[in-house]
Amino acid sequence: MKKAVVFGAGNIGRGLAGRIFSESGYEVVFVDVNKELLTRINEAGCYPLYVTKGEGYDKRVVGPVRAIDGRDMDAICNETDSCDIAATACGVNVLPIIAKSVAAVIRHRCTQDNPRPLNFILCENKIDVHVYMKELLFPLLNEKESEYAKTHIGLLQSSIGCMVPAPSPALLAENPLIIAVENYNKIYTDKSGAVGELPDISALIAYEPFDFYIKRKLYMHNMSHCVLAYHGYKKGYKYVYEAIADKEIRDIVRAALRESAIALAKAYGQSADELYEHGDDLITRYGNKLLGDTLARVGADPKRKLSRADRLTGAALFCLENGVFPEHIIPAIILGFSFNPENDPTAPEIAAYINENGFEKSIEKYCGLSSGEELYKLIVARS
Repeated sequence: MKKAVVFGAGNIGRGLAGRIFSESGYEVVFVDVNKELLTRINEAGCYPLYVTKGEGYDKRVVGPVRAIDGRDMDAICNETDSCDIAATACGVNVLPIIAKSVAAVIRHRCTQDNPRPLNFILCENKIDVHVYMKELLFPLLNEKESEYAKTHIGLLQSSIGCMVPAPSPALLAENPLIIAVENYNKIYTDKSGAVGELPDISALIAYEPFDFYIKRKLYMHNMSHCVLAYHGYKKGYKYVYEAIADKEIRDIVRAALRESAIALAKAYGQSADELYEHGDDLITRYGNKLLGDTLARVGADPKRKLSRADRLTGAALFCLENGVFPEHIIPAIILGFSFNPENDPTAPEIAAYINENGFEKSIEKYCGLSSGEELYKLIVARS
């Protein structure tokens, strides 16, 4: 049986990557460090996938699946020796750890002189994540291993548009392995990053050049999610579907999407109307009550999401570069500095820095903007 190895058995790992590979006839082997999760996957050999449709779930089973410990390099090397494709779905912050595992895989395959190429689909929300992964990976390799990696290992950036929030407590009580996912099962990936031919997987859609799809995901989907989260948090909402039902917030989100859509259309010669339709589809998807997605999750880690190359500041800069005024994106940047839900990993740091250094210094630090830049001045003027 064909085999796929997925680094990360969390929501995207099981809800999207694992699902896609399984539906194309692959055995899926997950790599994770959560021992309880590993045990449950191996005991069950499958997991329930609840696809949200209307007012109910389309209940499916994903399998066969197995799981191995991410600290067991021998097991990782053995599984990837015989796999047809691999993916990461662990989160950008975990990639430095995953790079060590990938380096071990390369080292092992190089020692064995394995002639088969192996492509890693990087299911992570970061522009040029393949470049970042190379920066992490190649310092861990010697010259021979590096040369082997260049000709035998593919690192493909991807656009992940599927929303897979944490399942509700009620679903987890039913089965701790349940994944609840919206009715969307595509991964768009960068064909130019592949070594050799990618396997024929219907929901894995390879494009070249790929930059448009990356920016569409980050500057429309991710950006609008944050606009929604930060405005919704200010108004006291908890869930995504509650915030998007608020007409004032919905109109702001739609306007912000239009700003990015116009900039993308200008930059890439794409149809503005098709991008508007994409934005309207996102708004409809945000209203999915069954997902139970929270604003705390969608807006989490504002330190990363406010940074210069990410979804808010990056989208505003992209708009300005293409002659579009980011009228509705700038207020979300400002609100991002006051987003501070319980247990957020970076919001308390931002709040403490503002308290000690003031808002303008915080723009420089967290948005990566200098005081002479146009966007910096616009943010200050609106704050």
